[in-house]
Amino acid sequence: MRFWKKSLASGIQRHPTPNPNSLKFTASGQTFIDKGLLSFRSAEAAAAHPLATALFAIEGVCDVLILPEFVTVTKRAEVPWEAIETDVISVLRTYLDERAAARTG
Repeated sequence: MRFWKKSLASGIQRHPTPNPNSLKFTASGQTFIDKGLLSFRSAEAAAAHPLATALFAIEGVCDVLILPEFVTVTKRAEVPWEAIETDVISVLRTYLDERAAARTG
């Protein structure tokens, strides 16, 4: 189990959770939603939210939790983080970049 956070070149930080199949992702100074909590347990449930939809498009993602300050992504146990983490971070970075552009746009 990982007990550290790792800051990545994208500005996204990953944090371990008690569940080895879940990682929490944060982005200093940026928010993923304005308020509240969004929880999605399937791609079908996520269809109306662009970030959740993009995360579920990654093979192995099975649960997404979005709060203003962080996103927790849960993967299927048989899928190693090494196989999907780069894609998860790319989706998060793209979403945050688009969100920032829309706010200044």
